[in-house]
Amino acid sequence: MKIKSLAIIAVSTVLLLAGISVAGANPIAVHTAATNTAAAVPPPPRRPQPPQPTRVPPAPQIQAIRIQCGVGQVNNVDPIVMPGMPAMSHYHQFFGNRSTNEKTTIASLLANRATTCSDRADSSAYWAPQLWKGSTAIAPKSMTVLYTKTVTSAVVAHPAGLVLIAGNSKAVEAQDLSIVSWYCGNNVQNASATPPVCARNQDLVGLIRFPECWNGKDLDSTNHKDHVTYAVNGVCAAGTVALPQLQMHIHYPAQADVSTLAMSSGSIFSLHADFMNGWNQRAFVNQVAQRLR
Repeated sequence: MKIKSLAIIAVSTVLLLAGISVAGANPIAVHTAATNTAAAVPPPPRRPQPPQPTRVPPAPQIQAIRIQCGVGQVNNVDPIVMPGMPAMSHYHQFFGNRSTNEKTTIASLLANRATTCSDRADSSAYWAPQLWKGSTAIAPKSMTVLYTKTVTSAVVAHPAGLVLIAGNSKAVEAQDLSIVSWYCGNNVQNASATPPVCARNQDLVGLIRFPECWNGKDLDSTNHKDHVTYAVNGVCAAGTVALPQLQMHIHYPAQADVSTLAMSSGSIFSLHADFMNGWNQRAFVNQVAQRLR
């Protein structure tokens, strides 16, 4: 009888120990969590996404009159700096008025209005030195003319007969990038002092910006520059008249090697441009008033 009691006690002790083990495991939140995780349905595998192209932010929109001009004649004349003197200038690439030569005057521009530009009201003469690569001239593809509002005040159209030159034809080092620069495609915000190497599907573009503040009385000056000045922080000097800023964007084929590029006027830094106002003045005044407020 004593042996049977001892057996019962032993079995009870085993059962008691087993209960203690289970009871001791209950406070540990592993069992419940493991059950929940095992029951969760795994998400389907994600397909690898192709890399997204880097997007170049668009250039800020500006108020502008935009005109596309085809390529015109090439000649070693300059009707502003060397009027009436044939074959005396470095070679220039002309755009706009097809009659431009060493004898050109404002009156002759208005009398001969054929132009390479898209706006037939604009028979102005625009020109710049030829671009050369070694001993080979590089013909431009086209030119975009912009008349832009760069000042905070109101602007008026360039007066009839106004003559302008921008840039330094004798420069042997970098000019101010706000006047002369180069860029690829439409990436004008990354302009540089020398021509960059552009992708094959992009144009190499030379940019010349003209002064936008006129002294209000002279259509020309001895050095063809003193009658106009550039605005400072969007403001023309006191006593001057604010004009739209004329910009010439000359498009060339991209060049794989830019190390030997030069202008017909000398160094690649000598890029410059000239303008003689041959607009139908009434049409020009109306466009400026309506589009450059």
